[in-house]
Amino acid sequence: MKAVLIHRHADGATLALGDVPEPELGHGQVRVSVRAVSVNYADQFVPQGGYGKPPADGAAWVAGLDAAGEVTEVGAGVTGVRVGDRVMAMVPSSLAEQVVTDARFTVPVPPDWSDEEGAAAIVGLLTECSALTAADGLRAGENVVVTGATSGMGLQGVQLARHLGAGRIIAVARSDRADDVLHRLGADLVLHSAGPGFADRVLDATGGSGADVAVDHVGGSYFPDLVAAAAIKGRIVNVGRAAGAVATADLEAFSLKQLTLRGVTFRTRAPAELAELYQQVRDLDLTTLRPVVDRVVPWQQTEAAQGSLSTGTVVGKVVIRVTAGNQ
Repeated sequence: MKAVLIHRHADGATLALGDVPEPELGHGQVRVSVRAVSVNYADQFVPQGGYGKPPADGAAWVAGLDAAGEVTEVGAGVTGVRVGDRVMAMVPSSLAEQVVTDARFTVPVPPDWSDEEGAAAIVGLLTECSALTAADGLRAGENVVVTGATSGMGLQGVQLARHLGAGRIIAVARSDRADDVLHRLGADLVLHSAGPGFADRVLDATGGSGADVAVDHVGGSYFPDLVAAAAIKGRIVNVGRAAGAVATADLEAFSLKQLTLRGVTFRTRAPAELAELYQQVRDLDLTTLRPVVDRVVPWQQTEAAQGSLSTGTVVGKVVIRVTAGNQ
């Protein structure tokens, strides 16, 4: 079958269509005919082994971290998923004509969504649901800050916070190009980057109390400002590190405010934990959480699509349409 392959070399990696064997179907798994795959910020770390396990011999392997399509075969022991179902899933090496995945790790694509919307939504839904609902998550009426708000995950974080009954929602973006979208999705205030005056503006917007929950998709230099803007007993949830994995903080303020810092990742979760999270997403009213798709491109343009995330011009998700053969 055709797939988009990552070829590592001394200067980095390149992507190209190639041929790989069809995956074998195991117990509890389903086979999905892939229709669409989204581009994720994490894609740029895959060639270095940041996500997944590249072959030790340096051979090419399949790109992609999620997929949406139609179930064409179910393995032994599968319940609740049938041939013909349209599903979305977070699954490695997904940029191929077919994938197999644990049936528990699938979510039905809402009937009025396209396959491209399914691919655009699944990673964000899982991530933001984990950030806002797990371990002393968001409670109704609490104030929320979402950084990196114009990314696909950031936009869904704003939507989900509103869906869960947040009080004031403050979105943080690099520019004003997506202000209308953010307000439409539920943001009460949009700030254009952290830095001087950031904490004061958050305090003003929340009647002096600060942010009860901060969903941080950026890390790095943004982190100290989130500490300064946090409410007493606030929770900072780090999801991404677009501005760097190393951050500093005023530990005196951290202690005085009795803050909690939590990280979100899927790489160290047990299958049972993932299955529980997928069930949480299935339980959401997804009709109110439709993703924002910036554009859809053919899979021959995967490399350029991944590179577009660093331009600062994308609002929402870039989605790759998968086609049969070398079309």
